[in-house]
Amino acid sequence: MKLAHKPILMLLYPIIILVALLSCATQHGYQNRTSNGKYIDVFPLSENATQYFVHPIEWKIKEMSIGIDFTIRTHRAPQPNDPVTFCYTLVKETPFLTDPFLSFIIDDTTAVTPSMIESLVTDDNSRYVRYSSQIVYYDFLKMLWAKRIDMIILVGMDDLRIKMPKEFFKAAKELQQMLQAKM
Repeated sequence: MKLAHKPILMLLYPIIILVALLSCATQHGYQNRTSNGKYIDVFPLSENATQYFVHPIEWKIKEMSIGIDFTIRTHRAPQPNDPVTFCYTLVKETPFLTDPFLSFIIDDTTAVTPSMIESLVTDDNSRYVRYSSQIVYYDFLKMLWAKRIDMIILVGMDDLRIKMPKEFFKAAKELQQMLQAKM
C-alpha cells in the first residue's frame, strides 16, 4: 500500500514546491513593482521612500538639441533637503568653447539655478555635453505648478532664452497627480 502512494507523493511534492516558490515571487514582485505613466516611471525604494523618474524630454532650438530629465525622491515624512536630480544634454554642430550653464525663470518672477553641477560626458570635440545637477525640492515644486518656464543657457558671454516645451508641462501635470495621490 505504501508503494501505491509513492508515485502520487512524487508528483505532489514538486507541485507544492513550485506553487510555494511562485507565491513568494509574486508577493515580492508586487511589493517592488514599478508603475509607469506616459512621462514618469515610479520606483518604490522602501516603505517610506519612492523615486520618480521623468523620462527625457528632448527638443531642438536653433542649432542646438536639448534633452532634460529629472529624478525625484520622496519620503513619507517630509524631507525638504532632498534635492531633485536634474540632468541635461546639449548637442550642437559647433563645439562648446566653455561649459554651458543653465538656469530657469518661473512665471517671469522666480529664478531657479541648479547647483552641484557635474560633467557626466563630453565628446572629444565638445559638441555633445551631458551634465548632472541638483535643484532644491521646493523650487522644483514651483516648476511643477508654473504656467510658464524659460530655460536660460549661458555659454561664455552668449545666452539663449528658451521656452520649456509642452512635453515638460504634460509630465509636470502627471507628476502633480502622482505626488498628490501619495500625500
